[in-house]
Amino acid sequence: MRIRDLLALLLSLAALPLAAQSNDLGLWYSSARLKDTPGFAFNDATGYGISYNHFWTRALSTELTAHWLRADAGIEIGGVRAIDAGRMEMKPISADVQWHFARRAMLSPYAGAGVTFMRRDELSNADLDAAGIGAIEIERKITWNANAGVNIGISRTFAVGVDAKYIPYEPDANAAGTTEKLTFNPLLFSAGVKLRW
Repeated sequence: MRIRDLLALLLSLAALPLAAQSNDLGLWYSSARLKDTPGFAFNDATGYGISYNHFWTRALSTELTAHWLRADAGIEIGGVRAIDAGRMEMKPISADVQWHFARRAMLSPYAGAGVTFMRRDELSNADLDAAGIGAIEIERKITWNANAGVNIGISRTFAVGVDAKYIPYEPDANAAGTTEKLTFNPLLFSAGVKLRW
């Protein structure tokens, strides 16, 4: 591409109407369904999230989201949860590109995709120590996500939203010198309120 063509492209992007640019700040209550791995059992995770969404055009936006989720964990023996493994904290941080199908309508559905950095705290408690397992370290990972939801406009400055995000997350768990792959693959559902400006 010639320099002249590149400059023309950059100028055309810069000329997007300012009226099409806007921002959303969201606060969310969230619940994530986690898959069980043989030998491990995890309750559904619940927690909170915050999001910031910037609209580059009427339909195209980029969103940054951070969640804080907690789930009770256990170790199964013979299909029975025999050892309490404590409470796991998951902190997914996602950056997504979204396409909004009816931005200025009262009901505005959207779909998107992006990347997620999965942070987590180790599992540790007295039961794991007594069983000779000790702390279980769960791998941090960068993965992709798929995202969809709908915004419901209440006024020009407020909206409520529902959101779903699928995150393929299969980390290694390390304890007592052994490694096992966990299959979480959380399906994260959120409901919240948004402030627009």
